Amino acid sequence: MSVRSAWGVAVVRALVALAGFGLAAAPRAAAQDVPTFTLTGQILDALNEVPVVSAVIKVPELRRYAFSDVSGRFSFPDFPQGTRDIVVEMLGYHTLDGSVSVADGNGLLLRLNPDPVALEGLRVRTRSERLLSDRRRRIPYRVTTISTGIFANSVNPDPTAVFRRNSRSYILPCAETAEDAGEQMAPSCYWRRGGPAKITVFLDEGRLESGMVELAMLPKEDIHSMDWIPEMGELRIYTRHFIERLDNTRISLSPLVYP
Repeated sequence: MSVRSAWGVAVVRALVALAGFGLAAAPRAAAQDVPTFTLTGQILDALNEVPVVSAVIKVPELRRYAFSDVSGRFSFPDFPQGTRDIVVEMLGYHTLDGSVSVADGNGLLLRLNPDPVALEGLRVRTRSERLLSDRRRRIPYRVTTISTGIFANSVNPDPTAVFRRNSRSYILPCAETAEDAGEQMAPSCYWRRGGPAKITVFLDEGRLESGMVELAMLPKEDIHSMDWIPEMGELRIYTRHFIERLDNTRISLSPLVYP
């Protein structure tokens, strides 16, 4: 075979290989290409149909959030179509939480039901209430708050038991071995996406290395409130002493790092 013929065969083989690679790769790229669009919507009061201003709309799966404007309207640019969980929160209203299917051309019209308990009377918020409220609103995930009133009305002295009862999550031991008695008494995992995941516990912005076992030894009367963030696997506990410091000094809450 001549040099020219050998070169021609090599070129043909290379082109065939490249063509085969392109045919194999094309379906994979197409499968990953999800169409996006600008999702728009409006938040209204369910009783009188007036716009709800400054409501926070969260999409936990995408780690995104937006606020409604003076007309109750909001938008998310570059939003992937499909079925998504939407969470809407606003002071004085019940939290709206559910799945919706969205696509280009389909806007969202969401109505919030007023919360009569939250609307009883008006009072000035303390500095700690404002700081904690701002943090919760700006977390792009669901936040389950276990309030001071829940702790005050609980008959169980174990803070971990109060958490398990009010977390809205399936709390379970990380290991089921007989020798791990502390784990059986104060489970440190929760069910997430088909399997157990570890709960990271923070007390007054500092991490508890022993987690739930250490929390179980804390007097319930010392706890002001808890914030449980399932998507982050974080339980944040605030003591009454820490809340007093937030109210009476200029210390602030450290920013959260989202996974």
